[in-house]
Amino acid sequence: MKVLDQFIVKTLPFVPKPVVARLSRSYIAGDSLDKAIETCKRLNREGFRVTIDILGEFVTHFDQAIESYEGYRDVLAAIAKHQINGNVSIKPTSFGMLLDKDRCFKLIDQLMQDVKTHGNFMRLDMEDSPCTDMTIEFYDAYRKKYGPEHVGIVLQAYLRRTLNDIASITAAGSSHFRICKGIYVEPEAIAYKGYEEVRANFIASLNAMFDAGAYVGIATHDDYLYEEAAKIIKARGLKTDQYEFQMLLGVRERLRDQIRAAGHELRIYVPFGKDWYGYSVRRLKENPSLAGQFFKAMFIKG
Repeated sequence: MKVLDQFIVKTLPFVPKPVVARLSRSYIAGDSLDKAIETCKRLNREGFRVTIDILGEFVTHFDQAIESYEGYRDVLAAIAKHQINGNVSIKPTSFGMLLDKDRCFKLIDQLMQDVKTHGNFMRLDMEDSPCTDMTIEFYDAYRKKYGPEHVGIVLQAYLRRTLNDIASITAAGSSHFRICKGIYVEPEAIAYKGYEEVRANFIASLNAMFDAGAYVGIATHDDYLYEEAAKIIKARGLKTDQYEFQMLLGVRERLRDQIRAAGHELRIYVPFGKDWYGYSVRRLKENPSLAGQFFKAMFIKG
């Protein structure tokens, strides 16, 4: 079946969009904010925190960046109105980082003012390597201006530089991280390629973050990484206000429920929006086992 899954993944560009849309229903909260809020309410009732992401990145015109800004203002207002236990995650490229760095910084800074007004929190997602230094630079500036309780950053375990980034970021003050494996295709010169290498750097990064007293969102769907992280948490005697686990909407829900049942706080990443297609394809390429579901969606009714 794995060979078939890999074959289907390679042929994704030829799969009709309606089929992709059908499968994506489980891990995208629709195309509207109202649908996303309903999903978040359900997850909150089930005992999960959430972070909301408007799909879309690498904008080509700055008017698209303005749309992202306005969209996130609406998200923050909706979180407050509906008393959602959740925050927001943004991709800096959706605010025009690669078009005009200074203008992007000011636009996100305006959004940070809303974040602080609502007493909420914003996570700067990490994108591919051309964005790494700028994203850290933005985070350092916003953390200094608004405080670590209102802004956090993502670091990726597959990058060779991550341990050095942790050292430099934590040396500058109290820090709020999400650690994940990383999804972008990077050259071997800057990124680990071996499965075990990435896992090892994930655990080393997690320990370095805890050593520095940082709050960490442990983002993983990997049984091994969950089990190792749980051992670290127990050995350090960490309390549930010092860390949380994080997972994607609709992915490995059995593990998600297991983590929550073990007494850990868990936050679900809830994406929504019109730009669902690229996200859907990326999720499938990252998880070839889901490709079998494509096969069934294409050839089996219901």
